[in-house]
Amino acid sequence: MRSSQLIIETINCLLDAGLIIFYLFLIMKKECRYPLKFLIVPAVGFFGIFVALTFTDVSPWIKLGIAVTMMMLTSFVMFESKIRSIIFYCLLFAVVLLVAEIAPAAILNIMNIGATEHNTSSGFGRYICMAIGKVFCFWAAIYIAEYLKPKQRDIPFRNWLLVIFVPLLSLIILNSIFITAELAPRRSLMYLLSVAGIFLLNIFVFDFFDTYSNSIELKLMEQRLKSEEENYRLIEEKYTEIRQLKHDISNQLAAARRMFKQGSGPEAIAHLNKLYQKLSAASRICYTGISSVDAIVNMKWKQALLNNIQFSCKVIITDKMDIDDLPLCRIIANLLDNAIEGVLRSSSEEKFIYISIVQNDNKLRICVMNSSDEVDTENLTTKKTGVGHGIGVSSIREAVDQLDGILSFKYEKEIFTADIMIAY
Repeated sequence: MRSSQLIIETINCLLDAGLIIFYLFLIMKKECRYPLKFLIVPAVGFFGIFVALTFTDVSPWIKLGIAVTMMMLTSFVMFESKIRSIIFYCLLFAVVLLVAEIAPAAILNIMNIGATEHNTSSGFGRYICMAIGKVFCFWAAIYIAEYLKPKQRDIPFRNWLLVIFVPLLSLIILNSIFITAELAPRRSLMYLLSVAGIFLLNIFVFDFFDTYSNSIELKLMEQRLKSEEENYRLIEEKYTEIRQLKHDISNQLAAARRMFKQGSGPEAIAHLNKLYQKLSAASRICYTGISSVDAIVNMKWKQALLNNIQFSCKVIITDKMDIDDLPLCRIIANLLDNAIEGVLRSSSEEKFIYISIVQNDNKLRICVMNSSDEVDTENLTTKKTGVGHGIGVSSIREAVDQLDGILSFKYEKEIFTADIMIAY
């Protein structure tokens, strides 16, 4: 191998290593365990392996397998993302690498610029393929990070497997045709039609999932709209109560003052207590800045009061939270449903529910406490009836895991506590 070829191949390996690290960082930068400069270590490792594989003339399929394996190992060490997500992202980029390897050579062949083996093994055609492949990988990394990653939360994981394997299968079929077919001029049109057909097949698959994702998002938006409408209605009711009290409060205070002057102290105190209760009831509203969360808490608040359950809420939110509100709503709704169920089944004389939503240093703590009969926190069932706080717990756990949070349950002195900490 000439010195110029050696330099070009070395630069190609360096770019390959850089693109893979760039892709992993773009996808999982929020879960990075170490400062950015430490990514140089795996980048050097990738570069060394790629150089060794290039100059030992290993099969491209073995190279791809080694590259994907190294991507997974690097992701496990450098990032705190879930194993399922890591496998998904690495396999997705494996498809990108396959396309970058096959597509440029196919394009050059159709354009009658060199034979397939010539384009993929050496010479000017290979250098063109290298350049096209690197541009494609760079574009694909940005595209996946900015477009595909958010949609993973909307589409079930098993359907995302099709997003990976349908293009992968198509590329294998295309590669088989590309290698076995003799691309004489009379067969070029047939080959071109096959390429177009496979390309359209992939477009249709991605379009299906895109449409599917949009339909799910539309349904969720409709549900949010209904919740927000109910929340605004409750806020309007409280606003009307406060406005009426504001108009009447001076008269109520004047009446209490007369009672004190007339020596009717106990009656005046009872009158002020009633006024205080009305003011407390009128101020019973939750505001976190997330309308869907507010709607859930306010509706559960009203439901608790209708069942003669004391409900108190503490909210300390100082900044806007960068957090997915869908699993958050699932957590709070299930916690409050369980709390209401637990209180209604409780034999305790004091029936209450307390919820605390506190934000501190990019962490959100949600605590729900309620009066309850004895609960086995390991199995989350009341010992008397065999049902109770276990309802919806699996859904709560799933949502907490989705937000990478920590969940704990505790029962002590007739009080059941669910405590959740979420970092974002």
